Amino acid sequence: MGEFPAEAPAWFSKIMEPLGADASRIPVWHLGTAEDFSVPAAFLLRMPPGYVLFRHGHPCKRFEVVVQGSLEIGDGRVARPGDTFTAEPGELYGPHTAGSEGCTTFEIFSALDGMFRVLYEGADGSILEADTLKGEIPPDYVPLPTDVDAALKRD
Repeated sequence: MGEFPAEAPAWFSKIMEPLGADASRIPVWHLGTAEDFSVPAAFLLRMPPGYVLFRHGHPCKRFEVVVQGSLEIGDGRVARPGDTFTAEPGELYGPHTAGSEGCTTFEIFSALDGMFRVLYEGADGSILEADTLKGEIPPDYVPLPTDVDAALKRD
């Protein structure tokens, strides 16, 4: 059986800091070594009630599973635990809005590098990229609360 990440790798904490996120509260898993950003990776995203994750995409394949709560996925459908959805490289999706009980999803990316390269639509409709590995932040990104547990009213 695998194990739950005990602590966030230093490189992950450095990446998440400019985004206003506490890396120790966002478990991330990846195959291979921490220095190999070409390997598949996954992370657990915990969103408080009403949180809106802006419309965006990634330059890699992505698979997401709702594990708790509900998520309006931007096309009128509501995903619940066990529901899955995918995105191809360059495909924008969302916005995603967490339901009244919040939402937890498990996202799997075909490349760790692609997890941190965020695609978004510019004012002129062009697709732009923000590389969070370089500290770039997409303009519509809203940071998650620093204490998602409190926002989700959990112990």
